[in-house]
Amino acid sequence: MDREPPRQVFLDACCEISSRLKPVGFRFAKSGPHASRRAGDWTFRISFQSNYLNVGGEYVELVVHVSVHNKAIREWDERNGWPANASDWVAGGQLGNLLTPYHWRTWSIANPLTRQAEITNIVANIQATVLPVFERFGTPRELAEQVAETEIPGFMLPEHAVRFVFWQLGRVAAENCMSYWVARLPSPDIFRSERDVPTLPDRLALGSDANNLARVARAMKIGLSL
Repeated sequence: MDREPPRQVFLDACCEISSRLKPVGFRFAKSGPHASRRAGDWTFRISFQSNYLNVGGEYVELVVHVSVHNKAIREWDERNGWPANASDWVAGGQLGNLLTPYHWRTWSIANPLTRQAEITNIVANIQATVLPVFERFGTPRELAEQVAETEIPGFMLPEHAVRFVFWQLGRVAAENCMSYWVARLPSPDIFRSERDVPTLPDRLALGSDANNLARVARAMKIGLSL
């Protein structure tokens, strides 16, 4: 029996998942591939990823990623000198990382006999985990108040939390958010030592939470007395 091309199996599954989300406003874009929904200034996106190691009839991987976008935060970045490239990305992550403990969640849709059950399971996970995350952005200031004092799904990295809170609530709340994260660092002294060296780069980069919080502190002039 001819094996189904993995790429086509993947795209067909993405299309079917998206079609099941159409009643709640999502539209499929094969070019992503992703399904997205707009609500005012907000765009909510569910993106699909596969694996170059797929083997037809044996393994076809499907991974779900989630992101929230708003053009206004890009403008805020540019206006306020946020230490990274301006972006309309607000929050998100791989579906498994919207749950605690964080984990990498994948599905295999290679087997035609179990594929529909896997697709149903993916949709159920999106409905149970992803859609509630999106709904919280309906009241962004209330969400920011929560992000300022606790860990909220979609804000895995501390700098993402601080940026969102600063954008929504201003400097004082952003300082409170930074204080929350600094207190949870394995070694807050690393944050303080890097923060207090003005010749170090301000731009965010791949690195530890302590390093990037220190760069945010220097660039945005917050958390300087923590």
